[in-house]
Amino acid sequence: MYLRTFGGVLVALGLVASVSCWSGLLGDESYYKALRALEKYPGNILYTTELRMAEPRHMLLGAGTAMGLPMGLVFGSLCLGLAELLAGRGREA
Repeated sequence: MYLRTFGGVLVALGLVASVSCWSGLLGDESYYKALRALEKYPGNILYTTELRMAEPRHMLLGAGTAMGLPMGLVFGSLCLGLAELLAGRGREA
């Protein structure tokens, strides 16, 4: 019972994490502002530094978008499978 609930919660949390990272990725104004400024003035050290400071957060948001749902599905399905195995073992005994 608890593992099934936990598996469902993990799948839902993976979906929520992926969607929230996606919205954060699209709304990352500091990254896009620095990128536009560097495109307008290429080679400017100030805009290059701003872009380098905004890049790690932008990349982490991209990784969270790409891996949130798959990780939730994998770990949620592991919990659901384990719950089914344990329930089947309890019926046998």
